[in-house]
Amino acid sequence: MKKLLFCLFFIILANFSFAQLSIITNYRQDGIWDNKNEKWDVLSTDGGTTTFEFNTELTQFKHTTPTITSNYDILEYKYDEEAAKYTMTVKSEVGNKYEMIVDGINNCVAFFYWKKDDYILVRHTIKETFIRK
Repeated sequence: MKKLLFCLFFIILANFSFAQLSIITNYRQDGIWDNKNEKWDVLSTDGGTTTFEFNTELTQFKHTTPTITSNYDILEYKYDEEAAKYTMTVKSEVGNKYEMIVDGINNCVAFFYWKKDDYILVRHTIKETFIRK
């Protein structure tokens, strides 16, 4: 039922640009891609809460953690209605670029980026979503 409601929220957001999406997460995993074994190696986990607040135009969002608030520009995005998934290229306020996925089926927000030769994952599990008009 939660997944169905989450998918519905994404469909509404895609069709009505005046709605603001907020996502609350309750779990974080940090990982690194193991190319040899073709899997993510989880390096750490954290049960802390974070919040993502997207503006109505889907051009920016604010990510708030217990220790810091960061602002991001959404450079481009694609929405796959069947998969209930946004795929984005985003840039932080300090200039770092990330690939980002907001996945309504798997209930996660994930950032991907290169750190030297390592491909890094920061994955947040979605606890709750809501749309404000």
